[in-house]
Amino acid sequence: MKNSEYGPLLLRLTIGIMFLYQGIGKLMNPSGPTGMLTNLGFPIPQVFAWILLLSEIIFGLAVLVGYKVKYSVWPLVLIFLVVIGMVVLPAEQFNVVTLFFHIIVIAGLISLSLTGPGKLAIGRNFK
Repeated sequence: MKNSEYGPLLLRLTIGIMFLYQGIGKLMNPSGPTGMLTNLGFPIPQVFAWILLLSEIIFGLAVLVGYKVKYSVWPLVLIFLVVIGMVVLPAEQFNVVTLFFHIIVIAGLISLSLTGPGKLAIGRNFK
């Protein structure tokens, strides 16, 4: 039993729960993300809102349980890159802590893709 496999487990559980929580919150009120995407100028914001919330739920759950982590992190990385580019950086009151939070989550997701899911994962054969 390697202790080094508990690091990815902790990262996976934390990030997976975060995305799952956010996705379920959006599912309970889809008009929230639809309005946000409308204000950002997204075409067909209703469709993108559903893509966003389903991606957070599906890929967040995949990360949480450790299923195909090498691939399931990348849609979540893309979501956070879009958020940085369209929400965080252009904000009227720029918040460096918010920017660093998003960068740290992206780094954690990429780390999971590179190292694998760690202990107690459904998809232990990630290579």
